[in-house]
Amino acid sequence: MAESDAANMPDGRDLLRTMGWEPLPFSCLGLVRRTGDVKGNNIWSWIILVPWSSEGKPWIDGTEIVPATTKTEDDERADIFTKMRGILDDRYGETVGNRAVDDFLSEILDDV
Repeated sequence: MAESDAANMPDGRDLLRTMGWEPLPFSCLGLVRRTGDVKGNNIWSWIILVPWSSEGKPWIDGTEIVPATTKTEDDERADIFTKMRGILDDRYGETVGNRAVDDFLSEILDDV
């Protein structure tokens, strides 16, 4: 493949944006889709891509059943994104925060 061909190859980021992926903390991306309803309750599926994860899989996924309310779909989606951010904070907040502090201290000490 010629260099000009490689330069024109899409890398997938534009495709991800058109699919509705939202940026999340810790360099992650999240996607939430309403997948149906049962007895008036909305069913939502969600996934978080964790590109730097050293765990077995680079994603976290789940399903939420939202009881019938007067909330709009956008409000329900926002609530699920809030829950996803909480999951990331619980899993990675302290680890990533400590790493940032260590990196900052190292940078300061290198300048001294």
